[in-house]
Amino acid sequence: MSQDQLAELSRLLYSPVTLLLYVSAAIVCLYSLTTRAGLATTRSGAPAGAKLQRLGIALAWTAVAAHVAHEIVRGLAQDRLPLGNMFEFTSAMALTGALAGLIYLTIVRKKPELVGFVMLGAAVVVSSAMLTYADPGPLMPILDTWWRTFHVSVIVTAAGIFTVGFLFNGLHLLRDTAERGLAAARAVPTGRSTVGAAHIKDLAPGVPGDDLDSGARNPDEALSGRVAPDEDHGSTSLPVEAERRAMRTAISPLKLAVGTFLGTSTVSWVFVATPTTTLSEGLTRALTVNLTLVAVALIARWFVPFLPQASTLDGLAYRTIALGFFAWTFGVIAGAMWAEQSWGRFWGWDPKETASFLTWIAYAAYLHARATRGTRGRGAAWIGIGAFAVLMFTYYAVNLVFVGLHSYAGLS
Repeated sequence: MSQDQLAELSRLLYSPVTLLLYVSAAIVCLYSLTTRAGLATTRSGAPAGAKLQRLGIALAWTAVAAHVAHEIVRGLAQDRLPLGNMFEFTSAMALTGALAGLIYLTIVRKKPELVGFVMLGAAVVVSSAMLTYADPGPLMPILDTWWRTFHVSVIVTAAGIFTVGFLFNGLHLLRDTAERGLAAARAVPTGRSTVGAAHIKDLAPGVPGDDLDSGARNPDEALSGRVAPDEDHGSTSLPVEAERRAMRTAISPLKLAVGTFLGTSTVSWVFVATPTTTLSEGLTRALTVNLTLVAVALIARWFVPFLPQASTLDGLAYRTIALGFFAWTFGVIAGAMWAEQSWGRFWGWDPKETASFLTWIAYAAYLHARATRGTRGRGAAWIGIGAFAVLMFTYYAVNLVFVGLHSYAGLS
């Protein structure tokens, strides 16, 4: 095949093939999550929704395989590793995030019920890459070194893992808010406090907080999460549908939508400020990103009764970000070595270097907070989300707005 034919094939593999597969996997996995949580077993005794979940997992692996095929074909089309501009970096970030999430949830932690959220996140990242699409082409001379392959590969892997960590932190905050609302709804109207009720299992002796996920294996317990036993805390049981309604009601859709929109705007403004695009194009890109994330947040809100306990999601976020932090640290060190080879110094406080260092500090703060009693949980989750915002600012603002040695957006 000619280079042009390979380039066209890579585009088809990316969109619509890979994108539709991610979306399909997300839909099937999320639907199977509702069936598994609603019914314990089928008439035959098999877990309800098991077949759907297996289909969703199969679709997820197929999506990852199609994404890998896109990367290979695009590499062949331009005779280089596809890590030379923003489109290629974002695409690789989605791939590493989807692959890391899939392996972690299905093989390491045995929590396939969360794969649907990872696939949904991958679909969003794959779509966002289209905003910075660039045709296959030659590499900038400064990037044409062995260090680029090593440094950028490690950094993109870390960014993908951080994206999964951001997802878990967001789900943790939603679930924690829902559990507090459910505890309040179950409280007997005697004026007794419900604060302890929402966290009674944290006080159970000899039970590590991160491993409080036994309820996730039992659909009925999974709905109740960390809500206290009735007799000890003046609370009363509610019908399943009432509990689900109480959990969703605890999360105001208006506040969630506005908060997500404003939070996303702390990064998406860079599309408006990009010098190479018109104001209308920039506004369109910013609104597209903002409204897409608002839609994702509202979808996650609807599924909040089916999520594992908040403590489980907190533990998943912590372990995921710890792994990403290790990779990010290694990637920054490799970047310093590359800088010494290219520019004759290890560190020059270039905008990207400075922002990368700030990202490292932000995630170090998260890990420190997560390890500190009193800050872990919601406090640590908010710091983790803030760290992800710093990461996105590092990625988008430095490439699109600030002029520096690392401006490799590839946009015209």
